[in-house]
Amino acid sequence: MKNLEFEHKREKIERWLSPPDPSANYNKALQQRHRDSGLWFLGRDDFAKWKTRRNSFLWLNGIPGCGKTILSSTIIEHLDAILSPQPLLYFYFDFKDTSKQTRDSMIRSLINQLYYKCIDTQKQLDLLFSSSNNRPYKPTCESLCQVLLQMMEQAKEVWIVLDALDECRTRKGPPTEGLLLWIRDLLELEQTNVHLLVTSRPEIKSEVSEWVQNDDIVPIQSDLIAGDIRAYVQTRIGGVKKWESQPEVRNEIETRLMEKAHGM
Repeated sequence: MKNLEFEHKREKIERWLSPPDPSANYNKALQQRHRDSGLWFLGRDDFAKWKTRRNSFLWLNGIPGCGKTILSSTIIEHLDAILSPQPLLYFYFDFKDTSKQTRDSMIRSLINQLYYKCIDTQKQLDLLFSSSNNRPYKPTCESLCQVLLQMMEQAKEVWIVLDALDECRTRKGPPTEGLLLWIRDLLELEQTNVHLLVTSRPEIKSEVSEWVQNDDIVPIQSDLIAGDIRAYVQTRIGGVKKWESQPEVRNEIETRLMEKAHGM
């Protein structure tokens, strides 16, 4: 009986919250991922420190096509395996999907994920939902931001991965409106312990340079992902039978493709 009541309440809250579902982006990226790619990052010292340092931040930036979204999904998969049942939250900003382009949509998604991953946080959202008295209007972004912070405090420790910050239409502006300054203020709160990892193109550096430390920045450069590109090229070339008996031609093609990839 209690399970049925919870499911009924869950459905009502989800309709009221209307959170975007980032799992489609995650699953699509995992399907596109070449086997063992991204392992170069999982073994880095700065990633290991990020997982344990209080209110930690890492910004992975790289050119279009360097595999940021695929790498994000690799990181999420890795964290999910080692952190469970501790709360891991994620979101993909997506220029192809208007429901995933604002700070508000991210907040609603993170709240929804945290609500079902950490029972201790449910009271905060339940109170906000109850205060609406089942009225049809949606909660304000301000009230949701406040609830998310309260939920994070209750959770004690939270890990968050945000992909493609440059595709967020509301990243600029004051902390009450813009994504980037909201992130800055979140990391400065003493009541929370948040491990936040984000990806984007390098173009937003001027927007975060005042508060992001150099040690928190990981440029995704060609030399770092060369092994991933080579493994992919070798796999694709290996599927062409006519080159099996011509290793010199195969090596030449592989070398030229690697040279022309330019980190993509």
